[in-house]
Amino acid sequence: MSKDTPRDEVERMIGRRVENMKGLYIIGFALAWAALAFGVWVGVTYYPWAYALHSGLYALTVLTIIEALGFFFIWKTAMEKPVNP
Repeated sequence: MSKDTPRDEVERMIGRRVENMKGLYIIGFALAWAALAFGVWVGVTYYPWAYALHSGLYALTVLTIIEALGFFFIWKTAMEKPVNP
């Protein structure tokens, strides 16, 4: 029989802990922002009559702030220290 603590058992069942996935969160945020910037670029470049430059920059700014808030929430939640009973 194994003498693992309950925490070790849970970690073994789940796999990697979220505290060890910092790089994945950063890469995910960077790729999401790159997709956003590319979408704005396409809109401004190929559809200038429907998506003016000022509108594109405004959308890029607002959506970057929303993505940054989401990243901050994910980072804060993932990096919380677990409560030890």
